[in-house]
Amino acid sequence: MNTTPMNGENNGSEHTSSSNVRGRRKVLIIGAGKCSVGSTGLALAQGLKKAGIPFLIFEKDETPVRERNWSMGLHWGFEPLQYLMPTEILTQVEQAQVDPHVPTKDSDRLPLINGETGALITEIKSSKFYRLRRDKFRAMLLQGLDVQWGKSLSEIVYSPAGERVTAKFTDGSEVIGSMLIATDGPHSMTRSLLVGEKAARVTPIDFASTMCFTQHTREHALFLRVQPHHPLYQVAPHPNGYCAWLSLHDGDDIEHPENWTFFHYISFPEPRDYVNMRTMREQVAHQKELARQFVDPWRSVFEWMPEDSKVWYSKLRNWDPSLPEHKWNNRQGRVTLAGDAAHPMTFQRGQGLNHAIKDAYTACKAIESFWNQGDFTIEQRAVAIQTYEEEMIARTGEEVRLSEENSVKVHNWDDLMQSPTIIKGMKVEDQNVR
Repeated sequence: MNTTPMNGENNGSEHTSSSNVRGRRKVLIIGAGKCSVGSTGLALAQGLKKAGIPFLIFEKDETPVRERNWSMGLHWGFEPLQYLMPTEILTQVEQAQVDPHVPTKDSDRLPLINGETGALITEIKSSKFYRLRRDKFRAMLLQGLDVQWGKSLSEIVYSPAGERVTAKFTDGSEVIGSMLIATDGPHSMTRSLLVGEKAARVTPIDFASTMCFTQHTREHALFLRVQPHHPLYQVAPHPNGYCAWLSLHDGDDIEHPENWTFFHYISFPEPRDYVNMRTMREQVAHQKELARQFVDPWRSVFEWMPEDSKVWYSKLRNWDPSLPEHKWNNRQGRVTLAGDAAHPMTFQRGQGLNHAIKDAYTACKAIESFWNQGDFTIEQRAVAIQTYEEEMIARTGEEVRLSEENSVKVHNWDDLMQSPTIIKGMKVEDQNVR
């Protein structure tokens, strides 16, 4: 292996700058946008900044504001986030929750309710659980970072000797760095460039859902919050093969329940090759029809939903990075994937954000292991990134498979109690942070 020292110009403590920066010794981060996509890239950037490692962040969205907004669960992933984030920013995490007025407990539980009868099936235990609103969490992670918006990746070019990588964008601009880490989401352009468009496609499974966000009258909103099992979130598998979720999405205005927003869906069996052609109104009507089979609060929250509500249809899909046909060449450690770019997974096990943050932590530690030791060699970088990928691919490949198994079993009443979430809980093996 080539062990040529990488003697490109070092920007020192300069972490972000314009794409025409002459210094080539920096990390290029592709993706700071939606969901865990943005969380992975921004958390990594915060960790690199703490370590004094120069980087640039590029995002194809024009601005950080998106019409769609949703919530995410952070539990065991909080420990690696602590390593990456400055204390003064991390202390804001409770304010980034869907309801900052509800104290975060040292341990929590996710009630699993019989959707037909309302009886409690079990409570899934969790460590400290933060229910985060995506826009608030991303705003927290963005502090002190400079993202170059409107930069859509089109090509990656590798220098013949192995020192550098060049990211080219659709606007004609390009930037050179020592390595590129892509966190550009479940439909990652970088993944397509690495393994080919066909192999990069996410794989649908035989279920879908329709995500709904609604506001209600004061009386109705209070009814939806005052439930016997949990004030923020609860899930209801149904014997007929459905699975419903209800959670608070925005409870910032504590004095005015009519301003609260609720997030709810009912996921349902659907052949993986089915092409959804429903209009928005038809999707709402379909969810309302399914909800009539459920007890409250699901029956009512869908009944009260306006027929012209904007909703988001979502086919359940994943991509297993451990499959042989998904193996990519990291070009001597110059390019790799993290977060949803590396392992989009189904959401019923609530693990996506936690693994994304663990990716950011593990990648940051890998880069730290060679970057600040003077003129690192190509071999040192290659070994560090290979080590990162081996851990990440093994860990998240297993989770992709477990999450799919979980999604299948929560829609099959006879198999529900054998679902990974019930058997394993919310934690994963070997998540210790050092």
